Amino acid sequence: MDYEKLEELIEEDDLRKPRGDKPPNSYIVMCDNSLVQRDNELQHASDMSGDSNNSSPIRVDIADLDGEESLNLTTTTLRRCKKQVLRPYWRLLMFIGWRGFGRESVNSGRMRWTILNIVYPVFIVCLLLYTYIYEIVACQWKLDLHKDTQVITTTTPTPVSTESNVTDGVSIDEYQVTPSYALLQNLTTMRKIGPSEPPEACQHIITTYVIPNVLHFLAYIMGIVHFRIQENEQLYAIMEKVFLQATPSYSRSASQQKMIKKLRILMAVGAIWVAVTLVMQGLYEYAFNFPQLLFFRKVGTTVHWVLFSIELLGILVLNSVTLAVIANYVTHCEMVLFYLKGLALRLQEKSTELKAAMKDILFIKQNVSLLNGPVARMTALISVIFAELTIIGIVILILNKNDSVKVWIYRSFFPLVWLFILCAPLYQAARVNSVSNRMKKIALEMRVFGYKNSSQLELDSFILFISQARMKAKLFHVPILPQYLIAILVLGAFILLILFQTSVIGPVNYWF
Repeated sequence: MDYEKLEELIEEDDLRKPRGDKPPNSYIVMCDNSLVQRDNELQHASDMSGDSNNSSPIRVDIADLDGEESLNLTTTTLRRCKKQVLRPYWRLLMFIGWRGFGRESVNSGRMRWTILNIVYPVFIVCLLLYTYIYEIVACQWKLDLHKDTQVITTTTPTPVSTESNVTDGVSIDEYQVTPSYALLQNLTTMRKIGPSEPPEACQHIITTYVIPNVLHFLAYIMGIVHFRIQENEQLYAIMEKVFLQATPSYSRSASQQKMIKKLRILMAVGAIWVAVTLVMQGLYEYAFNFPQLLFFRKVGTTVHWVLFSIELLGILVLNSVTLAVIANYVTHCEMVLFYLKGLALRLQEKSTELKAAMKDILFIKQNVSLLNGPVARMTALISVIFAELTIIGIVILILNKNDSVKVWIYRSFFPLVWLFILCAPLYQAARVNSVSNRMKKIALEMRVFGYKNSSQLELDSFILFISQARMKAKLFHVPILPQYLIAILVLGAFILLILFQTSVIGPVNYWF
């Protein structure tokens, strides 16, 4: 019997050798190689089932199989996240010229893709420049505190002699001027139609339009360098890492399904916000009856509609650039949050080793440093624009004396749109810093109550490591802490309350 077992083992060893090491006249030509190997392994396992020392390899195979199934599930979920979250985001980057066309195509090096990737970014830049100029010419959004808060009186323009003198300004016959001269008058003078009429030219052009547009264009150039030239794929890299440490179970706080759901909601809300900005542009034109500036009256209604349509496309691109910057920052914060929460949960469950936890903390620190890099700088530039528009919108809403319902609707709608997108990166950064502070509390609890078999010296080293790891999300190089935001909101509300009560702002008979 022992001889037969030895012969079977020799046959099994021969079958496992490479085909090149076997002689041509080997017995394996008598049967299929895979079937013989499987039968011999089953017979060998049956004969050795009584020996306890040989039972462990079978359990190892089963454990490896379970791990392989979990890995396949993670790969499938990651592929679904790439399809449902990352690809729409990549399409957004392609739409604004931050990602080349045909990068995922097999024939990405063809001439048509090369020409398109040169012409399209130039077109986007020209469209942005046109939008910036149009905002100045049209006095976009009506943001003058003295003129645009008053009641608008519609008058029929009548030809006035160029020799007539007006006390507060010079009247010009608009029927005898050219569009270029009308544009020059609109931008460089304080021309008035009559003594009681407000000036048509935009005021505070540099602070209201030029500086915000320069900041926006600077953020766009930084995005081209970061995403298109340097081809940074940091978001996808951290997403892979987070998905690997997340559990497939839907009930866990760091589950993959919740992650996909939240990211899809973020992208959907961003798309809705861009659509709302276009609606607000139409509401602006409706509230002020298609602003009657001298330049637009001279070129005519048809040309005005054409210019407005091009500007609407420019607004779409301009706010899509804003969405790309904010979406990248918010999504990066969400990934860091998922990883932090997963690590905190494992530490509380005592299901990870201190050395592995330190590696995870180091990974989080590296990603927070990336978050505070070019993406944070672009977000900070955009946030300055949002903060200015929000504050100006609130002030004009308070000081508004135009009783038209459509004007009040527009004035109420305007600051809310910009306040919403301003709060998104601030809120996400505050959440990251809040969870980061919680990690220190968990480390203190581990020091007091112990952690597995770790010594007090190891726990002290862990506390020191966490305290030295800087995991603070920043904007303007300042950590965005929840207490800072709450203090700003409370202080702002208190100041508004005092100003209303003392009648410094608002009508005297205002109901509150």
